[in-house]
Amino acid sequence: MQKQNKDINIPGPKRLNLELRDLNKTLAALALPSIVENSLYSLVFFSDTLIVGWLRNEDYLAAAALAGIMMFLFNAPFIALSLSATSIVSRSWGEAAYETARKHAGCAMTIGFVLAVLLLAAGLPFARQIIVFFGASEQVAGVGEHYLQILLFSCLGGLPMMVSNGMLRGMGNTYGPMLITAVMNVINIIVSIMLAFGIFAPKLGFYGVAWGTVIARSVGVFLSMALLIRQTGLGLRWRHFWMLKKNVLGRIWYLAMPALAERGLGSLSYMLFMKMVAHLGMTLLAAHNVAMQVEAIAFMPAWGLGLAATTITGQSIGAGRKRIAKIAVRRILIAAGILTVTIGIFFVSFGPQIASIFKATEQVVQLAGFAIRLAALELPFLAVTFIFIGALRGAGDTKSPLYVSTVSTAMFRLGGVYLLCYVFGLGLAGVWLATAADWAARSLGLGWVFKREAWALLHQKEKARFEPLRKR
Repeated sequence: MQKQNKDINIPGPKRLNLELRDLNKTLAALALPSIVENSLYSLVFFSDTLIVGWLRNEDYLAAAALAGIMMFLFNAPFIALSLSATSIVSRSWGEAAYETARKHAGCAMTIGFVLAVLLLAAGLPFARQIIVFFGASEQVAGVGEHYLQILLFSCLGGLPMMVSNGMLRGMGNTYGPMLITAVMNVINIIVSIMLAFGIFAPKLGFYGVAWGTVIARSVGVFLSMALLIRQTGLGLRWRHFWMLKKNVLGRIWYLAMPALAERGLGSLSYMLFMKMVAHLGMTLLAAHNVAMQVEAIAFMPAWGLGLAATTITGQSIGAGRKRIAKIAVRRILIAAGILTVTIGIFFVSFGPQIASIFKATEQVVQLAGFAIRLAALELPFLAVTFIFIGALRGAGDTKSPLYVSTVSTAMFRLGGVYLLCYVFGLGLAGVWLATAADWAARSLGLGWVFKREAWALLHQKEKARFEPLRKR
């Protein structure tokens, strides 16, 4: 017991204020930076697509979309690792078990950097085969191969940064990741434009956009790691990075495994989904990519609210205050509903005008504008899904999102696209109607899981499973 007391009493930065009278302030302090951060993060990819569009070549847009599929697939293990580590850090921070948080954080970062190197080595030799597999034409494969190879180098910094930023948010520091993402955006936009068009730099065209992303994400991971190591952050020391003990690895894997399975199945379904879209034609694929980049900016505020739900639920459960977690989630849902309905009205009103910003070909802009209008249907359901997922994961439930998303994706997204596009011939409209049905089904399923409140008991069960190993 002496070791446990020492663990709990190690000082750390101030925890969240979980008093009901101050809950709105706490939620605002968590949510607003997370919303800004995730909106800025999506702008990295939005700006890349925008700059590629300015090059006025459909092959470039299609190649960027297909390379993005591979990057999405590579995100999967890091998202799972980030979710696991963030959940442990937030709940440990809530019960003032600071050293427990640091042990798991250091271990997660070590895993993250090693895994990034392995994925880079595995992806580089097969870049062309990957692009072709996703349905690229010969012209698209020719430019997409080198673009993807360059982009893969951003994995070395960008993917571990997902883990480090998640853990900073888990302890309640949402301002640090927001500022890091802002710096990355500025660097990405400036460097990408300079290299793409040869402004005070070599003119690299399409490939200059990829190098801008690599440089920006490299700076981002350096800043994020600096925050983790500082005492005002998690206060990691070098010894924490080498604590690859059985109980620490076991607890991380226990939470990461369902999340990894969810992301793995999600990545596989997304790959199949995009392959189905690609078979509808490169012009339609380019338009779909433009609409996705616009929607990504729109749903990032909802994603930011979901991250706030993860932190507030995790720290509330760690502090033994389930009621605060429930109230907080309800309030976040109301804010998300108001926000997404407002954005949806804007999409319906100005979809074509938004698409025209990309300055792609007339047909691509017309199709993308139509898709942006359809995206308004799914935004509220998407937001509810993100928030329930965030709350459940904060409490340590990574299994329920796996079950719900697997069933919904198979039935509504993949099945819906096949039915609406290949049977009824609805084209791009069928793609976006099917995804809207998918998000609606997920939101209903996860809402039912949250209402049952089984998540409130998971923290103590998890501790009982892993702490006896640590005390031996």
